[in-house]
Amino acid sequence: MTSECEQTEMFIGPDLLQWRPIHAASARLDEAELIFTDSAAHDWHLLRLERLEFSQKLVHLHMLIRPLPGQDANIYVHHYGARDVAEIAPDGTVLNAGISQSITVEHLDGGVLGIAVSFVNLHPSLSIGTARGDAVYTGSGRDQFAIVGLHVGLGDAAAFLHGVPDDERLVLIDVGGAGGLQDKWLPHVDRVTPILFEPNPPEAAALRETIGRIPGGRVVEHALAQTAGTRTLNIAVHWGCSSLLTPNFAFLDRYTVGGAFTLIGTEQVECVRYDTLHAKGEVPEPDVIKIDVQGFEYEILLGFGELLHQCLGIEMEAHFYPLYHGQKLLHDLVRLHDDFGLVLRAARPVANFDGDLVEVDAFFTRRREDVAKFSPERMRKFDLLTQVWHLPNYAPPN
Repeated sequence: MTSECEQTEMFIGPDLLQWRPIHAASARLDEAELIFTDSAAHDWHLLRLERLEFSQKLVHLHMLIRPLPGQDANIYVHHYGARDVAEIAPDGTVLNAGISQSITVEHLDGGVLGIAVSFVNLHPSLSIGTARGDAVYTGSGRDQFAIVGLHVGLGDAAAFLHGVPDDERLVLIDVGGAGGLQDKWLPHVDRVTPILFEPNPPEAAALRETIGRIPGGRVVEHALAQTAGTRTLNIAVHWGCSSLLTPNFAFLDRYTVGGAFTLIGTEQVECVRYDTLHAKGEVPEPDVIKIDVQGFEYEILLGFGELLHQCLGIEMEAHFYPLYHGQKLLHDLVRLHDDFGLVLRAARPVANFDGDLVEVDAFFTRRREDVAKFSPERMRKFDLLTQVWHLPNYAPPN
């Protein structure tokens, strides 16, 4: 296996504590073994290890696991995004091969199972735990198994990631991409071409480390706007509250979150229109746009120009009240989207304002009558979009 791996890491003894319990699971180190325990809650029961280098890699996971007396759940390997990798009974029977490329189980001395699983991992985490045919189940609160050791090897996943031709991949434009591609898209990066906008050079360089592994994935060091030129970025105490607009403290000071908008400085940034970059061949035509730019969404959308007529869907933060001076609100955004044949499909509350409905994540897609005319290729992209955004499918026209 090591010949296939770019890097490997072994976890034994205290190193096993790097795998942290999440959801309803618990774990404790007993001598050199990590004892895994589920709970009586109806939930996931998992241990998780998070590393950036796990994302977009072929993972070879070798587990030495000793089932404990009274174990009543199966050994489970999980992929972030509700995907099963493998489920193995305490007697070593493979019950579910999930997305694994290979699974082998050996019976070793002392009742230990040697379980080797290989799979393409599309998220910066690995998770193991228990399941009972369903990964979400009501546990018994028992000690389920002891982990004697874990070995993680990482290999090249390029063959898998390049399996979909470039022209069939969904082009996702992420404006305000600090932190990287959204988790909900990561399980689908074999079908997505992400283009992230991050004007800060150090942040852009950090993003390239993972985005660059995705076919066609790029980080563009530009700020976007309706008109080209230099603008002032107002830098807030919390970076995520920084904006090209000025905070509206008369409103924000009503809420406990208001302090996060306190300004600590300014910075000059050069802005360009997206359609100008597209005309120069520097960026592709968008299928999906995600915008999170603290009140400046309307202006950025205008900078896409006529390209919005072909866009399948747009996700953005939107507000019912102005967090920033001169900000456009949700009703303004609805009207603008309507001009380009896009309709509001969902508005999901964001709980940042002490129980008041101030902010939502808004999701727009093409109208029903347009979707009915899509080619098969375009419909496959639209189906992926609605799946990731958890939108209902349009009913067929009468």
